[in-house]
Amino acid sequence: MKKITFLASAVTTALTAIVAFPASACTTILVGNQATTDGSYIIARNEDYQANNAKHFVLHPAEKMQQSDFHSNANNFSYPAAKDALQYTSMSDFDTHNKSMGEVGFNSAGVGMSATETIYNGAKALKADPYVAKTGIGEDAIENVILPRIHSAKEGVELLGKIIETQGAAEGFGVAFVDNDGIWYLESGSGHQWMAEKIPANKYFVSANQGRLTTYLPNNPNYMASPTLVSFAEQHGLYKPEAGKPFNFHAAYSQDTPNDVTYNYPRVWTLQHMYTQGLTTKIDQGTTFPVFLKPTKKLSVADVEQGLRNHYQGTSHDPYATQNPKEAYRPISVFRTQESHVLQVRPNLPTAIGDVEYISYGMTALGVYLPYYQGMTEVPHALTIGTNKADSESANWAFRKLQTLAMTNWKDFSPIVQTAYHKFEIQTASKQRELEKNYLKIYKRQPKKAQALINEFEKKTVADALALTEQLTNTLFTKMTYTTDMTYHFEGA
Repeated sequence: MKKITFLASAVTTALTAIVAFPASACTTILVGNQATTDGSYIIARNEDYQANNAKHFVLHPAEKMQQSDFHSNANNFSYPAAKDALQYTSMSDFDTHNKSMGEVGFNSAGVGMSATETIYNGAKALKADPYVAKTGIGEDAIENVILPRIHSAKEGVELLGKIIETQGAAEGFGVAFVDNDGIWYLESGSGHQWMAEKIPANKYFVSANQGRLTTYLPNNPNYMASPTLVSFAEQHGLYKPEAGKPFNFHAAYSQDTPNDVTYNYPRVWTLQHMYTQGLTTKIDQGTTFPVFLKPTKKLSVADVEQGLRNHYQGTSHDPYATQNPKEAYRPISVFRTQESHVLQVRPNLPTAIGDVEYISYGMTALGVYLPYYQGMTEVPHALTIGTNKADSESANWAFRKLQTLAMTNWKDFSPIVQTAYHKFEIQTASKQRELEKNYLKIYKRQPKKAQALINEFEKKTVADALALTEQLTNTLFTKMTYTTDMTYHFEGA
């Protein structure tokens, strides 16, 4: 009889490896339009927190006056109701009435944002200016407060910055904004200090739970900051001016700790070496990593998605292939990813099809990215439901069930899922091109029919993805049933 590993042992080992990492973290990738294959701007992030926290895709309608002020579910932060609130999308937690932990979305003005990359500001900076934990703005509030109000990426930076200055930041974070003019990235420095920089058009940027911005040039239009950013640092001994050298935001307000060497540096190093050949940086020397880099070859949405799926595959640091729960390097793709998103802005196309939100539920290495157009007005029902208990209706749990099964036997099961989803993404990309071609033919003359094309595409794409996921789940269950039968097969019985 063929010897087969006891199933329960495989499950335990796999899940132990999954939860060996801290429970709050993300990875961000930003790409300028001159560094992409099609001239698009790209912002992307994995939202990593808790595996059983279902996310809802929410389409918030435009409102002449929002019905109530915003009140955070995480602390006592509040903000006045918005006048002339724009329509916008969000990926919200299931238990927040769809008004917090928005995480990512586009609004009807064509502005996209991703909030937030958790970062940790320096101890000395926080001693001088602590986080306003009880009433400051944090991840729970940022998208749902900012996105319905802004008409440009720069305006988003300005509004969030003003809130940090007046009401304070409840925690450390990085926030990305994108529109037809480019990408801005804002990082908190302390309770009331912040800095933002416009991403160079010909470069990309990677962040992994650490402040990454460095140079600040106060009179340069590609930089924005709190008015007292430099003077506050000088006053509190966070920074000493050096002749001929610009202010270093990271040195003054961020940190480099032993934890960064294994938890953060490897993710940034891996992505930079993936996208740019010939780098000589060492994986444990994060202070030497460039902030912005040109890719060796221009990047596509698929390249960014592959970056967000990375788990050091092909190396001894892959915790899933080696089933090593004590692996020191924190991978980019972890099981507790709640959702992963890639926002693409193509200025040469109408906003309705030029702005696309690619969403993957759950673990990226075992997930499929589905495109959602800004012009979508009907969200497929399966995307809008789900709780912290498994069900048979929500998209969240359909994907999560398959991923859980695949983790019980990574070596045999993950290639089955990955191959099928890769093929599906290629087919979907082809269907996207056909949709966009048909949309452009009629959107000026028949706008309602053009919008219907988008809604029908989304409905069919989600249905097909869920059908494939059910098929893959049944395939893995069949294999597991055979394995269990062989394990407990008593000769002569």
